[in-house]
Amino acid sequence: MNLLLIHLLALVMPQIFSDNMILQQGRNLPVWGQADPAAAVQVTLFDEATGKSVAKVKGKADREGNWKLQLPSLKAEGQQLKMVVVSKKDELQFTGIAVGEVWVCSGQSNMAYAMRRGTMAPPRKGEDLAALELEKPANPAIRVFLCGGRPGSGNSWKIADGQSIAPVSAVGYFFAKNLTEALGVPVGIISASSGGSLISQWMETGMLYNSQLKPLTPFAVGGFLWYQGESDLALGTKDYASLYVQLTSSWRAAFESPDAPFYSVLICPHTYSDRMHHSNFVTSEGLPLFWQEQLKAVTAAGNGEAIFNSDLVDNLEDIHPSYKWIVGARLAKLALADKYKVENAAEWSGPRATELRIEGEKAIVKFTHCAEGLKGKSNSVEPNSIARLKWFEVAGKDGIWHQAFAEIVGTDEVAVTHPDVPAPVSVRFAWRETAQPNLFNSEGLPAFPFILQK
Repeated sequence: MNLLLIHLLALVMPQIFSDNMILQQGRNLPVWGQADPAAAVQVTLFDEATGKSVAKVKGKADREGNWKLQLPSLKAEGQQLKMVVVSKKDELQFTGIAVGEVWVCSGQSNMAYAMRRGTMAPPRKGEDLAALELEKPANPAIRVFLCGGRPGSGNSWKIADGQSIAPVSAVGYFFAKNLTEALGVPVGIISASSGGSLISQWMETGMLYNSQLKPLTPFAVGGFLWYQGESDLALGTKDYASLYVQLTSSWRAAFESPDAPFYSVLICPHTYSDRMHHSNFVTSEGLPLFWQEQLKAVTAAGNGEAIFNSDLVDNLEDIHPSYKWIVGARLAKLALADKYKVENAAEWSGPRATELRIEGEKAIVKFTHCAEGLKGKSNSVEPNSIARLKWFEVAGKDGIWHQAFAEIVGTDEVAVTHPDVPAPVSVRFAWRETAQPNLFNSEGLPAFPFILQK
C-alpha cells in the first residue's frame, strides 16, 4: 500500500453501521471497518438512558488497516443504545440503536415490490393496506435498511415511517410488522432485491450479491426471506435446487449466522407459457414442475420452509400480485412457529399431500397442515352452497390424466375418482400454471401442488 495513502486513512465503518440500527439479539455481534494500520480500536456500547457501558471490546487493525471485533450477545429488553468507536484521535458514534431481530429480505421483483407500488396494479378486493400503512405515524419498533443505492448515497438504517418505508419491500415490511407485534421486540429488515434477477446473480460471485449484500457481511442476522424464481423458470434453469443450496450455505457463512433459517415463497400462478407472447422454454406444466423444484431446494438446504399463495392472484397475466401484506403475514406465521417456537402458534402452511392409498375406484389423498380440517371454498352466491373441489386429476396405468371428482372425507383426506379410471394409480393437483384451486385448511391457507403415484 502507498505510504501516503496509509497516513491519510481515517476510522471508517460500512454503511450498515448507522444511527437507528438494530443489533441481532442472542448472537455474537461482529463489528468491523478500517483505521490506520496497526492502530488500536475500541468499540463500546452504552445504555443511552443511564450512560452505563453495556459491552466493550478492544483490538488492532492489521497492516492494511482492516479491523474486526466481536461484541457479546445481547438480549432485547427495550433498551436504546449508543455505539462509540475510537481509534487514535478518530471517533464514530451511532445513536438510537435497538436490540431485536434482523432479517434479510431478498429476491426479484415480487420481493422488491415496494410499499409505494407505483405503476403496479392495485388490489381488486378490499383496501390497499400498504397505502394505508404509508399514512401512519413513525414506528420505532421497525427499522429498515434499503440496499442498492449508488456508492456514497448514504444508505442507513431508518425508523419506519411513510417516507422511509415507501421504497422498501412490502413483503419484508409486513413480515416485520407482524413479527414485532407478536414478539414484542424491535425488528429490522435489510431490503436487498432486484427485479428480473436470476438466482445466479445472488451467488457469492454474482453481481447483485457483490453490490448489495457483500458490503453488509458479516453483520449478524436472525434469518433470510427469499422470493425469487420467476426468471429462472422462464429461462429453463435446470439446476435451481442445487444453486439454492449453494446460495443458502454461502449466505449463512458470509453473515456468520450458520443456524439462521431460510424461508422461501413459491412463485404465484401466472401465464408463463405466454410470457411477452414470444416463444420460450415454458409449457403450461412448467410452473408446477418448478414448484416441485422449489420445494426440493428448501428440503435440501435444510433449516427452512416455504409458503404458497395461489389464492392471491387477481389477474393471471400479472406476474406481480398485490396482496403483499398477506405474504408478509404468512411468512411471519412461519417464523413464529418454526424459529421462535411460539406456544400455540397458528398454522402457517396450507395443506400438503403426504400419502396416496387406493380403495377400489377411489384414490384417497391424505394431507398434513390441515389445522381443524380441510375446507373447500365456493364461488357461489348461495349462502349454503357446497364447493366442488377443482384442479384434481387422476390417472390409471395408462398415464392418461382425467379431470377428477374430488370430495373432502374426514378432516384430512380427499377422495378422488373418475368413471373412466376404475383402477387409479396417480393423482395430481394444481398441475397447471393457471391453477388457482379452492382447497384450503380452516386457517384459510391454500393447499400445495403435488403429484403422487402408487
